[in-house]
Amino acid sequence: MSYLSIALQRCTELQRMNQSDLARQSGVSRSFISRLFSGEKEEISDPNFIALLKAFSADPQAQAEIIAARCMDARVGPGAELVEISVRGRPPKGEPDHKLPDVELPRETERAIAWLRAQCPVNPDLEKHLVMYAKLLGMGMPP
Repeated sequence: MSYLSIALQRCTELQRMNQSDLARQSGVSRSFISRLFSGEKEEISDPNFIALLKAFSADPQAQAEIIAARCMDARVGPGAELVEISVRGRPPKGEPDHKLPDVELPRETERAIAWLRAQCPVNPDLEKHLVMYAKLLGMGMPP
């Protein structure tokens, strides 16, 4: 699953939108959006990407998260580990904070994450990806 698909899912949930709403507001086909959400489709053209961003025009923070996620997906090659992508700022007063409630993960998921974190000394890039996924999902990661 790509960073973009996770960010789109998160932002649509926060906006209380479904895939059909996103398709209608962006003009991008429902089937294409479904493939993006499932991770089946990871490439997106600039015009389609801009159309999706316009569906979130009332929420600049969501737009920034989606842009950052696309950049994270594009971050490859030598030196990529030195590139840090983050979203600055807080939403304007009166707008949602985008803080998700704490979630209780199934035991199997917790064990899988613990195993992945144990692999971080072997693969330092893995820790960065785990932390980014956790942030995108609104989860905290223990130190």
